[in-house]
Amino acid sequence: MDDFYIDQKGLAAYYEIQWFDKLRLNGTTEQLDSKSRRVPDSFILSNHSQNVARFIIDTLDAKRISLKNIVEVGPALGRNCYELISHIPTISSVTVVEPSSRLLSNFKQILIDGANCRFPYIKSLDELGYLGFDASSIANACKHVKFTLIKAPFENGVISSKFDLVICLNVLDQCESPKILVDALMAATALNGVLVLSCTYQWSKKHLKNESEAVNDINDYFGGGWEKLSEDENEYKIRFNDRYSLLFLSHIVAYKKVV
Repeated sequence: MDDFYIDQKGLAAYYEIQWFDKLRLNGTTEQLDSKSRRVPDSFILSNHSQNVARFIIDTLDAKRISLKNIVEVGPALGRNCYELISHIPTISSVTVVEPSSRLLSNFKQILIDGANCRFPYIKSLDELGYLGFDASSIANACKHVKFTLIKAPFENGVISSKFDLVICLNVLDQCESPKILVDALMAATALNGVLVLSCTYQWSKKHLKNESEAVNDINDYFGGGWEKLSEDENEYKIRFNDRYSLLFLSHIVAYKKVV
């Protein structure tokens, strides 16, 4: 049975968003095939994961917050985890919760196994291309970290531990109940820990069971017991065809749990 959450084309889009720059840095110079005229790398490259990781790192540094364990809900292919691990040497434990078996297995190949992967990319509306992708350098940078991979939608009870840093990026408007998700994220955050949340506000009846749970500002989810640390806006681009991408604006906030 195919993955309910994401198809092969969606997987290719995530590879492009999160790891295309590393493919080039690894020395792969082969041009991506296209059904139409060749598409330049600049149209495919995305700095979203790096920008978000920098936002998190700068927020933690500004408040002199140290951490050892983190959980990311909906990590896709793990670029944000990789950036944080690479820049915060105190991280020793990472838990990821992801309902897609396709995304989770590829996350494992890249960050844990360091496998020689097939890098899928979008060749046309209905056709993919593939390149070789050596992920060994990525896994080597993460080898000191203990990973726990959980294949499940996130809600209360999925994890029992409390974490220094809890991250959930652009998932809220893709789930049935953002309130249940936010409540579970808050419960998983340790006292004096940090919760980082982002959303593109693309609320849809396709996902939401209760439309009243949609908000215009994710700051509204936070009340007493939470100290606002920072917020920002980041562009988020995803390619659907060789020459067609959707560009979103992702709102990100960081809060410290003080009670």
